[in-house]
Amino acid sequence: MAAHIQSVTGSGIKVVTRGELYRRIRPGDLLFCSGRETISRAIEGVTASPWSHVLMVWLAGAGCRQWLTLEATFSKGVHVGLLADYINGYEGDMVLANRPALSPQMIQAELECGLSLLDDHYDWQQEVSVAARKLIKSLPLIEPKKELYCSGLQYVMSLATPYPLQRPESSYPTPEENWTDPTVEPICALL
Repeated sequence: MAAHIQSVTGSGIKVVTRGELYRRIRPGDLLFCSGRETISRAIEGVTASPWSHVLMVWLAGAGCRQWLTLEATFSKGVHVGLLADYINGYEGDMVLANRPALSPQMIQAELECGLSLLDDHYDWQQEVSVAARKLIKSLPLIEPKKELYCSGLQYVMSLATPYPLQRPESSYPTPEENWTDPTVEPICALL
């Protein structure tokens, strides 16, 4: 199980090269990102966590060699991207993690759920609502309406399995809450 960490560099998670990271990836793995951009630092500060983004890694089909991402970002909403864009150009640290309890069929169910949400908009208001509720518990939660942010997408996708990611009471999860879910285990880090 992944436990809270202050930073990727001080976590003790094995640091690997890009090539070794690619050799360790399996479909359905999660990539947790600790960014250096202003918005990343703001998310990390409010959630008291090194994580500002989380995405799922997958392959499009048998024989496919191009690793893809299934994620929700502010600029594109729920979309498919290229893992190489993160590995070769992300400004920050990343940790690859998996959920060993999930069978290949469960991972496929998560992917199908996520792919059914393609082009849903990124809900920045929902993300601000979740962050604000961490500071002031009495604030109302803005429920998403076909609009997701990164860790909310991973949570919704996990509902397709018998092992859904944890959800805080009356809130959607942050990347930190995805990270500390009992079913998540870190594999390696790329600094």
